[in-house]
Amino acid sequence: MNPCLFLFFSLLLLLIVTTTASQLVATGKGGGDANANGVVNKCLNKERLALLLFKAPLQDPDGSLSTWTADERDCCEWSGVTCNNQTGRVTELDLQYCNLGGEISNSLLNLSYLNHLDLSQNSFHGNLPTIIGSMTRLSYLNLEFNNLYGTIPPEVGNLTNLQYLFLDSVGRCSVDNLEWLSHLSHLQSLRMDGISLAKQNHWVDVILSLRKLSFLSLDGCELSRVMYPYYSFLNSSSSIDNLSLQNNNLTSSMYL
Repeated sequence: MNPCLFLFFSLLLLLIVTTTASQLVATGKGGGDANANGVVNKCLNKERLALLLFKAPLQDPDGSLSTWTADERDCCEWSGVTCNNQTGRVTELDLQYCNLGGEISNSLLNLSYLNHLDLSQNSFHGNLPTIIGSMTRLSYLNLEFNNLYGTIPPEVGNLTNLQYLFLDSVGRCSVDNLEWLSHLSHLQSLRMDGISLAKQNHWVDVILSLRKLSFLSLDGCELSRVMYPYYSFLNSSSSIDNLSLQNNNLTSSMYL
C-alpha cells in the first residue's frame, strides 16, 4: 500500500476511536467525564434522572431547585448536591430550609452511594417511605421539622451505618416497636422529640444497647413511668453525656 494512503487511514482510524470514546463518556456510560487531572465533572445519568424524578412532584415556591433542570447534565453542580470527585456518584443531598413541599419520592433509592441525607425544615408530608431502610450507606439522616405522619417504619433499623439520626418534630408520628433502634450500633446522636413512644415500656433497654450514643433527646415523647431503675442511665457504662427527656411523664427529677 502506498505509504501516504497507509498514514491517512491510520490517522482516520485514530480519530474515529477517540471521538467514540469521548461520546461514551459524555453520555454517562462510565463514571463521568474526567478532566486532565482525573477529576470527574459529570454525575451518572441514572442518578441525574433520579434527582429529576424526586423534584418533579414537589412544590418549590422559592425556586430552591431551579438549577435542577433536564438541560443541565452535570447534577454535581446542582444546589444541595455533592458528588464524589473521582466517581461522579452523588454522596450527599442537603436540602434543609428549602421550603419544599410534597412526598418523599422512592427515586432516592437510585442514589445508591448516598451517605448524607438532610431534608429538614421543609414541608414534606405523607408517610415516611419504607425505602429509606434500603439506603444502607447513610451515615447521616435528618428529617426533622416536616409534616410527616404515621408510624416510623422499622426498616430504618437496616441503616446500620447511621451515626446521626434526627427525627424530631417530623410531624404526627409514632413508634409501634422501638426494637429496630437497637440495630443502629454506630449511632452517636439521636433526636426524636415529639414522636410518641407511649407504647415503649422497654425504651431504656433499647437506648442503653447503643454503646456509642453520646447525645440523646426524647423531649415530649409521651414517655411514662415504667418498672425500670432510671439511675441506670447514670450508673451504666453508657457513653451518653448529653441527655434531654423534658415534657414527659417521668417521676424522677434527674430526667426532667
